[in-house]
Amino acid sequence: MKRSTGLVIALVLLGGAAIVITRLMLDNFALKVEAQKLRSTQAVAAKAAPPSAPTAPVVAAGDREVIESARQMMVDAISGENGADSKLWLRVDPRDREASAFAAQVAGVFRAAGWQVKVLDNEGMRFKPGLLFLVGAEDEPPSYVIAAQKAVEAIGQEVTTGRGYLSYYEAKKKETPDWQGTKFLPDQTFVLLIGRKPEPKPAT
Repeated sequence: MKRSTGLVIALVLLGGAAIVITRLMLDNFALKVEAQKLRSTQAVAAKAAPPSAPTAPVVAAGDREVIESARQMMVDAISGENGADSKLWLRVDPRDREASAFAAQVAGVFRAAGWQVKVLDNEGMRFKPGLLFLVGAEDEPPSYVIAAQKAVEAIGQEVTTGRGYLSYYEAKKKETPDWQGTKFLPDQTFVLLIGRKPEPKPAT
């Protein structure tokens, strides 16, 4: 009788141990499933995450740059002019790496302020050093043109400005048909020419 009782107890203990082991295995399997779900969720979230903001272009030492204080003054000058007529026409020689990078900075400020920026082909011409702001008409230009001029002057680079360029262009073409100048589109009122970087002035 004692042997039978001991055998029953042993069987009960073995059965209990088997149940515990089974539960541990099930818990372990459930943990693996949850871990896999978590990894899948993280992978989907990583794919759906918005791209990080583009980093500012690296400016080489000595290249022209729109610094933060100048950027703010430019924004102040053009922030009140963001209607349909607020456009910046810009020409730069794409072969000039420094001038093109500088032009991209200037265009970026105007775009951020809600302006339309039209980068026109340079038509193979090489522009003089510095910045040239040409207004087509001789009369007082619209307010957005004046705002654009103030913004360009706020960059901190020397700017040559002029009005009445269209009449000058026509006169030069009549005088010398082969003369090359900056053409204006039908709706264009001004243009910003970004030439190569000016040579440093000799010390006096």
